[in-house]
Amino acid sequence: MNFSADAWAAARPWYDAIRRHPFLTGLADGTLDRTVFLRYIVDDAHYLSRYARALATTAARWPEPAHAAALARFAAGAVDAERLLHATLLADDGRDIDAVDEEPTPTCLAYVNTLQSDAALAPAGVALAGLLPCFRVYTEIGRELVTVLDGDDGSHPYAAWLRTYGDPAFAADTRLAESFANDQADRHPGTVEAMHAAYARATRFEWMFWDAAWRGETWPKHGSPVESEQTNI
Repeated sequence: MNFSADAWAAARPWYDAIRRHPFLTGLADGTLDRTVFLRYIVDDAHYLSRYARALATTAARWPEPAHAAALARFAAGAVDAERLLHATLLADDGRDIDAVDEEPTPTCLAYVNTLQSDAALAPAGVALAGLLPCFRVYTEIGRELVTVLDGDDGSHPYAAWLRTYGDPAFAADTRLAESFANDQADRHPGTVEAMHAAYARATRFEWMFWDAAWRGETWPKHGSPVESEQTNI
């Protein structure tokens, strides 16, 4: 066993919870409400731009030049390929990705701000450990869910999304990133505990991100029932 295998085994109950979440079951069978899906896509677009910055910052701090170059490529690829997917899906709904006016959800900002903080301040291995669950969760979901398109007649509403994350090239990038984290864990055993903590926290955030889209999470507004109740205490 190595770091990434151990971390994934520990996080597996959260992945199983993600797979059981009604957002994912609806995504798989095509019954997910389009409004909920687009709400997720908008938040994911916000997430992606910040995730790419965290990955680029981690790459800039990475001790091995060849690995740093690969991480920088992942950051650029995240912006190019996934942003194109987001732009296409929003355009299908008559929306411009550069004109989105919804702000990121609280969960989105909590997640990416944690990643960016670790990318800037934590040991490089810890920073990458927190970035890995996004790679691994989407790889596993893509691998499992793309099979629903076998024999599809083109009617599945989320086929483009499923094919993107079911691409073997995405899985290969995930394995490569995991190998870099494994190397850091072997070289710096004193950081392994913090690496596991970062990985576990990010995996929980992955579940929370799907759930935020499902619930339609928003920021509280002035005069909300919660605010009024607190004012009267």
